[in-house]
Amino acid sequence: MTTRLITIPFSHFCEKARWALDRAGVTYTETCHLPLFAMLPARLAGGRHTVPCLVDGRTSIPDSTEILAWADARSPGCLLPADPVDRAAALQLEDDFDEVFGPATRRWMYYHITPRRDLESRLLQGAPRWQRFALSVFRPLAMLILRRRIKLEPVAVERSAKRIDATLERISALLADGRRFLVGNRFSVADLTFAALSAPVLLPRAYTTPLPSITDFTGEPRARLEAWHATPAAKFALRIYETERAPARRAA
Repeated sequence: MTTRLITIPFSHFCEKARWALDRAGVTYTETCHLPLFAMLPARLAGGRHTVPCLVDGRTSIPDSTEILAWADARSPGCLLPADPVDRAAALQLEDDFDEVFGPATRRWMYYHITPRRDLESRLLQGAPRWQRFALSVFRPLAMLILRRRIKLEPVAVERSAKRIDATLERISALLADGRRFLVGNRFSVADLTFAALSAPVLLPRAYTTPLPSITDFTGEPRARLEAWHATPAAKFALRIYETERAPARRAA
């Protein structure tokens, strides 16, 4: 039976799951939906109301972290370090990125993209045509629901920006000793998660779906993006995308 991954194409948490499956050499079919529209397919597949959701036979795995562990079990050691100390450190970083960094990068970028139809249209690629049409018809209602669900309010967005600052500063300090990877001497779940969840603000070229570029922004958003890109942590994440994500996509 075909392994199926239910996603929102541009979601960075879906990118995390997609990258893990590609890294492990798992063959799968991706079923793409737009935000809000993804809730029902995920529930019908036996998951929650969120994506990514992996469906393998009768098994549903409704979380990017669980999907990553499932992928590593099929190619042991491709993501989870064998050394117990390194594994614990990598999983702790993954959890920190999932809980704080990922939601912050998502909120910041959604806030700046949703008013821009010229940028929003790029993110809709890969979604069913009927969903794109329905979004165009019911866009005001959809945007209202989205803003309430992820708190697209100026105070919350500024708080998210400060959390992004703090994470990039912390990871830059960690990298100051010259290490090539966040944990141990090889690529792991920590590197994958940090790179994938930084994508909304670092806009890597090797991302699976088309993203805007820094030049699409002006004023304060542009200044913030440029400042983030200048950090050692950002340079690390972009290098990881080029050296680890691009080859995994070609192999898949």
